[in-house]
Amino acid sequence: MRMVSRILMAAVFSMALFAAGCGTAKKEVAAPAEAAKAKSVAEQIIEAGFEMVKFDEVKKVVGDGMFNASRGVLVDARPERTFDQGHIPGSVNVPDNKFEQFFPVLAEKKVTKDTYIITYCGGVDCIKSLYDAKMLKDKGYTNIKIYLDGMPDWTKQGQAIEIGFETAKKLQADGKTLFVDARPERVFAKSTIPGSVNVPDNKFEEFKNLLPAEKSETFVVYCGGYECVKSHIVAEEAMKLGYKKPLIYAGGLPEWEKMGGTMSAAAPKAAAAAAPAGAIKQGAEPGSVDKDYFKTLVPSRPANIIIVDVRTPAEFQNGHIEGAINIDVNKIYKEGCEAVTALLPKEGDVIFHCASGGRAGEMYFGLVEDCNFAQKERLHFLDAHVKFSNAQCIVE
Repeated sequence: MRMVSRILMAAVFSMALFAAGCGTAKKEVAAPAEAAKAKSVAEQIIEAGFEMVKFDEVKKVVGDGMFNASRGVLVDARPERTFDQGHIPGSVNVPDNKFEQFFPVLAEKKVTKDTYIITYCGGVDCIKSLYDAKMLKDKGYTNIKIYLDGMPDWTKQGQAIEIGFETAKKLQADGKTLFVDARPERVFAKSTIPGSVNVPDNKFEEFKNLLPAEKSETFVVYCGGYECVKSHIVAEEAMKLGYKKPLIYAGGLPEWEKMGGTMSAAAPKAAAAAAPAGAIKQGAEPGSVDKDYFKTLVPSRPANIIIVDVRTPAEFQNGHIEGAINIDVNKIYKEGCEAVTALLPKEGDVIFHCASGGRAGEMYFGLVEDCNFAQKERLHFLDAHVKFSNAQCIVE
């Protein structure tokens, strides 16, 4: 009986509390203030004091697709895996989340603190380009802009893109993507990536029928490495014909071989003939010069040995061997044999060189075989990589 009384009393007390507003009944909650609107990436870029650039400005920096700090440097802030799958030609990869690990690549490429730098990433909602820009500014770089439209806009504009080794390797392994070697026939015949067809840049019209029949089909074009412009030329010419998806593997055959990619069998090299005392030391291929011998000619050489750099004038201006003369190999195709022979020294031995050996061989064989140059014994070419760094010539 007492228990029942207690229960009744508790019930009455609870009802009294509820009536007084102290129960568990929900109170009317005031509407929260409207959440502050998040700032767009563009607004944050402006707030941080950086200028944004559009496609046309980026296109100027890309130029012929080769890395050239004098035009500017494109920095891709996306992860390395994404960068490998496709990036704007000539870009360097400095992922924002691995900035300290990748940042030294700028010093390796001799990018100075006042160099024009454009960062980009995955489009208008991607903030990585801003993060990179801020960190580069903290490192002392003073001329930084941001391509906010980024990779999606570059692709939308119908531009060719570069890929890295891992992507090239996967595409080659699946056997569904055509690989196009843009080097000269002579070099292609020695060794290439298995399954490739040869479309030399200087004979594009003659070999363009080897490209895919469908203009919408993807194909990979490559040549002699990062210093070789031939793959970019073939991609550009293909796009003029209406091809939509050329992929440029800029690392080319040198990187492919270095990374352990499979290679087609190279033709056996003939033993170099012994050179007479005081004569040009020959390399393994007829007409070529020995690489180590060429190195001795870089700092100085006899007056009767003339080095001819067959790269473009822009490449020559960015670094060349002291005393060398510049005759662009394209002159032989655009202006004819006489335009080149008129510029050659009338006496002495002439050694042609370029960035990776391909164009030097083109000039040599073009003059010897196509132009029937009378004094063939005076002509030679270097089949090796030549780089310029800190005013130094590096032959590899």
